[in-house]
Amino acid sequence: MKKHLAILSFGVLLLLVVSQIVWIMQVAERDKSRFKEELGISLNEIVKHQATKQTYKIYGEKAGNLQLSLEQINPDSIPSNTKSYGSLENTSYNKDKSLSKFLEAAMTELLFEKDSLDLKAIDSLLLNNFPHYKEVSTYGLKMQNKSQTTDSLYYGKNAFRQLSDTTTGVYLSIPLGTSGTYRFVSHFVFKPSSMTRNLMFPVWLSGIAVIAVGMILFLLFARLQQQRQRLQRQEIRVRGIVHDLKSPLSYLYTMLGIFESGETNSVKKEQLLVAKSRTKRLTGNIERMLSEVKLSEDKAILQYNSYNLRSHSLEIVKELQEVYKDKTITFELGIDSDANILYVDPFYFDSCIYNLLENAIKYSGYKPVICVSAKRIKDKIEISIADNGSGILVKDRKKVFEPFYRSETHSSEKGYGLGLSVVRRTVQNHKGRIVLESTFGKGSVFTIMLPYKNKK
Repeated sequence: MKKHLAILSFGVLLLLVVSQIVWIMQVAERDKSRFKEELGISLNEIVKHQATKQTYKIYGEKAGNLQLSLEQINPDSIPSNTKSYGSLENTSYNKDKSLSKFLEAAMTELLFEKDSLDLKAIDSLLLNNFPHYKEVSTYGLKMQNKSQTTDSLYYGKNAFRQLSDTTTGVYLSIPLGTSGTYRFVSHFVFKPSSMTRNLMFPVWLSGIAVIAVGMILFLLFARLQQQRQRLQRQEIRVRGIVHDLKSPLSYLYTMLGIFESGETNSVKKEQLLVAKSRTKRLTGNIERMLSEVKLSEDKAILQYNSYNLRSHSLEIVKELQEVYKDKTITFELGIDSDANILYVDPFYFDSCIYNLLENAIKYSGYKPVICVSAKRIKDKIEISIADNGSGILVKDRKKVFEPFYRSETHSSEKGYGLGLSVVRRTVQNHKGRIVLESTFGKGSVFTIMLPYKNKK
């Protein structure tokens, strides 16, 4: 269970970091799309502006003195040696074939016949006019005539090597002129925006934290495994010691019986009888210890059989009266006839009733009044064991069923706080439940509720 919890915790943390990484990647991809769109608009305007500027310079024209005249001519009258820019086709519409676009492309074509585009001027215009220039780490600008590069410009450390792979960064190609042979090519490797970069730090920090937590969980799990193996070894040793005590105690009980039957002195006979009772009690405690070990295992198997609640209760009380001879015990039975025969595991259920009756006597002063009652309510049987003892504080009522818990008010009594935890586990294994009602200073009532015919 602890192993699964550790793996689940690590998985949740890892999932959190992965979700953050995916989110950062999406933000970075959005930055890239925004960068590419705005770069395409800016470069297109800058390149066309520079081409127009250079064209004016080549032909000695100024923008204010430029004149344009339109004449209608017959295509057949055009001399064969006249150079034509653009197509005379008029069967389809293209938004880029407007007069201004046509003149712009034609003038650019004239420019490339005499000169090339000034890439340094374009670089300067880009530096001063592109709003996201600071996000660029490396870039390259090229002029191409068909597939051949006629001019190039690179910016950034190892730019030529970095820009050799056109699948990375942002790659833009702008056709120029009217012949389709000239092309302006740009390739940019950009870094994410400052906001995105700031978000990356907590993501990396979270990743480091997950690795650290994973290592801590692994070390804790390793320590728990070592502790578990050590406890298992101790449990096996204790179980072996306790089990080996059964045979000599049985022999001792038999010998005490022989001595007691042949003793004529009443005082010694009484002493032998007490010794027999104590030996039997110790044997019963060993049986209970072994049963507790078995009940703590997940695969504990109960052997159901008929159980006479009245006769077993009387037998246990008789034994406890021998143990607690210094107390005047008043014992009452109120068991209905249809609730007397139970279908339980006699071995474990005897231990359950013994624990409840012994606690009732132990914590009820010198004159305990104990009442065992049972009744059938529809398909359930309710067994109640009431006492006139010191009672249990409200803050302790939920804790008394926990292993090794000892209430401060009963700290003077001997015990290890295991009895009621065994009782609850026994009842739960029989598909039932146990509840506690108590008034501090007046007594307690433990009620066991079992199915009427609890057949496996």
